Amino acid sequence: MGGITAIIAVIALFAALGALWMVTEAVKKIDIRTRRVVDAQTRGLKGSFSELAQLVQKNNKTQEAMINRIRDVVKSREATNLEIAELKRHVEALKGQQAGGNPAARRKA
Repeated sequence: MGGITAIIAVIALFAALGALWMVTEAVKKIDIRTRRVVDAQTRGLKGSFSELAQLVQKNNKTQEAMINRIRDVVKSREATNLEIAELKRHVEALKGQQAGGNPAARRKA
């Protein structure tokens, strides 16, 4: 009896090892398929993210250019305001000279 039990135990061991090998191969195939699917999807996402990064960089450069233009416009406006203020003083001075030097201008005013 001991010999038959040993033979059955050896056959069961080989059957278990065979089943384990089959399960391992099945898991490997599933893993390969899963990796292919994941790689395909992540490849698309990586492409989208790189395009988005390029657009963001382009947008940042455009914003920097616009900010520089706005600063230039503000500086020009400030310079123009100073010139206008100076011209107003000059016009007021001219009005004062006309009013002080011309008696007919006083009657009309």
